[in-house]
Amino acid sequence: MNIENSQSGSAISANLSSPFPEEMEKTIVKGGASLIYLPISEVINRLNKVIGVDSWSFEIVSVARDIVDTDEVIAHINLSVLFPDGKLVTKHGIGGQSVKRAKSSGKPIDLGNDFKGAVSDALKKAAQTLGIGLYLARSADAMDAEMMIDAEIVSSSQPVKVVDEEVSLKWDAFVGIAKALSAENREELNSYWDKESKGGPKPRKETVTVDELNGLVAEATRLSFGGEFVSDAK
Repeated sequence: MNIENSQSGSAISANLSSPFPEEMEKTIVKGGASLIYLPISEVINRLNKVIGVDSWSFEIVSVARDIVDTDEVIAHINLSVLFPDGKLVTKHGIGGQSVKRAKSSGKPIDLGNDFKGAVSDALKKAAQTLGIGLYLARSADAMDAEMMIDAEIVSSSQPVKVVDEEVSLKWDAFVGIAKALSAENREELNSYWDKESKGGPKPRKETVTVDELNGLVAEATRLSFGGEFVSDAK
């Protein structure tokens, strides 16, 4: 791929979101599913080639061990990109890294690497909003992005709906099952919802009904076991 810094806006967008050669992609097994990801070095290299070394930077807003679960390190970064037309764009990224512990002592092996891992993950998440590696996120985690509720900033002009406790419990059960599904099974679950909702919007915790959740849980369970049907005993 021949990328030059003197590009139009559409060319920059196309070059940022262009698929990477397969040899640059890595695979990891997570939750029983094989997920493809990009090393942070490839993300940085893409930014350097398309945007220019001197035209992008990132700032670490925060990076610390989670207050509730200290075995998780959470990082928040701001990615700033200066486009050729003089427009400065800032993208936020939130990433995480589990603390690796020694099996013998249970003590952290290298917290420095865990902190760097969280920052790298946050930078990749921010870069995804520019299109870098976004095709991988959608192919591997399509249901996470479309079927499950996103972490969103709710506009102050929109009232927040109080979720019924029964719906909340069933939703958590559905999300737990759906996350463990393979990418192929997630697509089947997506097709099931499209059919049941007659092409309606993706289910959300604030809008889905108990009956709809019963169906989603049953279908997700069927797919997880490779069954032909699941009897939903209410």
